[in-house]
Amino acid sequence: MKCDVLVVGASPAGLMAAISAAKGGAGVILLDRDLAGLDHAANTLFEGMAATSGIKVEDCYLKKELEGMRILSPSGQGVSIPAKGYFIDRKKFDEHYLRLAQSSGVSLLAGVAKKSRLDGSRRTVFLNEDEIEARVVVDASGVISHLAREAGLLPMRHAEDIAWAMEADVEHPDLGEEMFFQYWIGSMAPGWKATFSPAGGDRATLGVFVRGHGQNVQPFFRDFLKRFKAFKATQYRDIENLKIHAVRRGGDPICVLPGEMSANSLMVTGGAAGQSGLAYSMRAGTICGSVAAEAVARGDVSREGLSQYEKLWRREFYWQYRMGRASLQTLAMMKDEEIDRLVAGLSGKRLISGGSFVKKAGYAAAIVLLSRPKTVFDLATNLMRG
Repeated sequence: MKCDVLVVGASPAGLMAAISAAKGGAGVILLDRDLAGLDHAANTLFEGMAATSGIKVEDCYLKKELEGMRILSPSGQGVSIPAKGYFIDRKKFDEHYLRLAQSSGVSLLAGVAKKSRLDGSRRTVFLNEDEIEARVVVDASGVISHLAREAGLLPMRHAEDIAWAMEADVEHPDLGEEMFFQYWIGSMAPGWKATFSPAGGDRATLGVFVRGHGQNVQPFFRDFLKRFKAFKATQYRDIENLKIHAVRRGGDPICVLPGEMSANSLMVTGGAAGQSGLAYSMRAGTICGSVAAEAVARGDVSREGLSQYEKLWRREFYWQYRMGRASLQTLAMMKDEEIDRLVAGLSGKRLISGGSFVKKAGYAAAIVLLSRPKTVFDLATNLMRG
């Protein structure tokens, strides 16, 4: 098989890369292990991030609108951030974008990319029994991607800082009717977060995202589940009988910083390139696919010809990711008692979600930034320079 652009991985970034490349006039194949059974964890979008990334939230996959986020410290101290958000049905979300891909002219193919080989100005990807020859291959296969590394790229600058996650669908009467996403920080999920996402009715999700403790984060999930039940005990009768349904595991490259994203006939996007966040990874995929189509049309798919992707991405997102990492590294060094005092000090203050620090560094990072005026000043200065 031959094509202009082969996208490996139907991740959100991969879907958008395929769609934008096809809209740019390229012949596109989207390859994934199981196109009929995509199972992705991210299920929450906030309006500010979606708007920045050019994403219009559609009714066909929307399950519940949220009023904002509540950040909780280890002792249960809280600060609220009003920010319109959405709990989405990820299966319907993925199906929606697969339909958009097909309607844009993308060919869908089930299979597993084993390895690739550069042949002049083309790259051949080998499957079990077949092979696909493409002018450009886009690696969008997630944090455990191997195509980029095989090509000699280092797409994550700090791969050791991947946050490994465990998330469960849970059920309890009226649990999903809450209006605020909850975001716990501290030792219950070292280095990142534990989350509660109300999905409407009796359904919600609970998850932990942990850095620095390996891929098995089940002990942290068990501890958070116990803490969550105790926190909700006065609000919900028999919360001890909370039902747990499907459980998902994966990696979140929140703190790794993207590295090299292009080589001859090869580009990397989404989780494979350390581009965390559902909305932001989709925007990265859009940029990637557009540049791939333009490079094919010019007849220059060299690393230099594809480097415009990195330039455009860095122009939009470099400081968000850099300052996000710095802030989360600071947060990871704080003791629970320090986080409790910090959140207690901010409790009752109105944090505007549309402010540049929240949008550009992330919600938990914003709390750390707000407590350190010099860091905030440096961030503002650098953003104005950029």
